[in-house]
Amino acid sequence: MEWNSVLEWAFQRHLNPLSWYIRPLFLIVLCYFCYKRSWKGVIITFLLMMSSMVWFPVPETIDPRMQTVLEYEQMLLSSSLTAMLTIALMMGFLVLICAAFWQRSLGWGLAVLNATLVGKVVLSLVMTGESGWAPLGNTVFGLVLVNGLGIYLITRRRKKENTDL
Repeated sequence: MEWNSVLEWAFQRHLNPLSWYIRPLFLIVLCYFCYKRSWKGVIITFLLMMSSMVWFPVPETIDPRMQTVLEYEQMLLSSSLTAMLTIALMMGFLVLICAAFWQRSLGWGLAVLNATLVGKVVLSLVMTGESGWAPLGNTVFGLVLVNGLGIYLITRRRKKENTDL
């Protein structure tokens, strides 16, 4: 099978909105394993997260704005230089997120997660104009999920610290 046909097969499945909404769940699991300092958990979660874009069938319909955003991402990944820069930026954020939780800093971890999620929408807006609003739904889902869990854990930690006094 030719490499371009594999990439096209994967891209068609990445157009399925389920592949966008599952990623914040993997981010939470990744943060958990970093917090627990489990290399095995981090590696397995990372591999699952990266492969999740192809788990779902090709969608019957797609928001044309989201297709524009994803086609722009596909264009970035089709050039060696922009692919390396894009992957380096993505990996940089993942390393920062993992480092924060590995150090057990919930505040720093939440700050990096929020910057990453909001930054993706901002970058989409800058690069694709009005179409950049398309990923807002799954970004808000991710922000609510990540921040809700983070606030819960911080509150729980503070209550435990207060009861230990």
